[in-house]
Amino acid sequence: MTRLEVFPVSPDLPAGPVGLRERRREQTNVEISETALTLFERKGVESTTVGEIAQEAGVSQRTFFRYFATKEEAALRDHWAFEAGLAAGLDQLDSDVSPRLSLETCFADALTAYSDSSSLPCRRLLRVNRLVKKEPALRAVLARGSVPRTAALVEVVSTRFADSAVECSDLQIRLAVDVSVAVLQAALETWVDRSSTEENANLPEIYSLARGLARA
Repeated sequence: MTRLEVFPVSPDLPAGPVGLRERRREQTNVEISETALTLFERKGVESTTVGEIAQEAGVSQRTFFRYFATKEEAALRDHWAFEAGLAAGLDQLDSDVSPRLSLETCFADALTAYSDSSSLPCRRLLRVNRLVKKEPALRAVLARGSVPRTAALVEVVSTRFADSAVECSDLQIRLAVDVSVAVLQAALETWVDRSSTEENANLPEIYSLARGLARA
């Protein structure tokens, strides 16, 4: 295992040369997710059915389930994309510094994709996390996946530092992972809160501030 196990999707249509069929599949994926998110914002998760999402998206329920296992997963598509972006940066873990510094640097690099608060990925991630904040069903989905994702991250960091000149115990690596993830989560939640009153609240800047406070 070399990366976090997350749902491998992109917040936008794939870049570069791709086949028409793949583009159509990705477009359908986006449309179903956008429909689920919009209906949840309007009616709430509990009051929305898969059938309603499928109908609004112009697909059959059978097609819906080819893309998403549950209605909650459909709405969380851009959160999975966010995690996939974090996971992609783990190839750059630097074993010449402490595990925590290495991990936080990778996270900071990944967050540059969300520097522009007006960008589509940024707006989508913000919508999803606003909904997560008020919908227990969505928080439950994320909570269920937190243990295996943390375990996968510990394994990635442990593997990278196995032959490092930097001596670190299993406990140090686990603490590095737990603290780094907690700082990231705090920054994400603060970004969501500030965005309700600050039009240009900047996620990378808030994360940088959170890192500094966590070391104070």
